[in-house]
Amino acid sequence: MSKVRQVAGSHENQQANCPSAYTGKRSLGVCSVRTAPQAMPTPLLRITALLALLLAAHAGFAQNSYNWWDARPPAPVTSLLRPVPKPAAAPSRTTSIVVDSLPLTTGGYTHVEVMPAFAGGQENMLNFLRKNLQRPRGPRQHGRVLVNLVVAVTGEVTEVQVAPGQGLSPAYDAAAVECVRRLPWFMPGRREGKPVPTALTLPVIF
Repeated sequence: MSKVRQVAGSHENQQANCPSAYTGKRSLGVCSVRTAPQAMPTPLLRITALLALLLAAHAGFAQNSYNWWDARPPAPVTSLLRPVPKPAAAPSRTTSIVVDSLPLTTGGYTHVEVMPAFAGGQENMLNFLRKNLQRPRGPRQHGRVLVNLVVAVTGEVTEVQVAPGQGLSPAYDAAAVECVRRLPWFMPGRREGKPVPTALTLPVIF
C-alpha cells in the first residue's frame, strides 16, 4: 500500500508541475508541453515594414512617370525617303500630223488677202489627215514631209507634190502626197473680194 501511494503521489506531482499543458499520457509518466509560437523580434519587423514602404513608393513613382510620359503627344516623324520620280510616258507609236510653226503659208502662185479655209477649221483638217495617212511598210522613219498644194477657185485641192528637198524617202513622200490629195474642198482664198487660186505648203509629220 505504501508503494501504491508513492506512485500516485509522484503522478500527482507531475500533474501539478504541468497543470495547463498536461496531456494525460500516464503510461509514459511524462508531461507534454505545447510550445507557443515565438514572437518576431522588433528590429526585423521594422526592416520588413521599411522595405514594404520603399517598394510601394517605387511602384507609385513608376506609375506616375509612365502616365506622365504617356500623356505627351508623340513627336512628328520626318520621312527620309526621297520621292520616286514617275517614269516618263512612252512615246505614242501612232503617226501624228501637225502643222509647222508657220502653219499654212502661201506660195508663189498668188498673194491673197483671205487665206483658204478648210471646212470645220484647221483642227478638222488635221483629224482628217491622221485618219487617212497610211505609214509605208518596212523600216520605220520619223520626220517631216513638206507638201505643196494649190486650192483652186472652186475649193478643190490640186497640184499636190512634195516640196523640193523636203521629203523623207520615196515611199513616205508618196504616202504624204496621197493623204493630202484626199482632202475635201476648201473655201478658196480671196483677193479684192474675188476667189483666186492659192498655193499652200502643208507639213506632214511621221
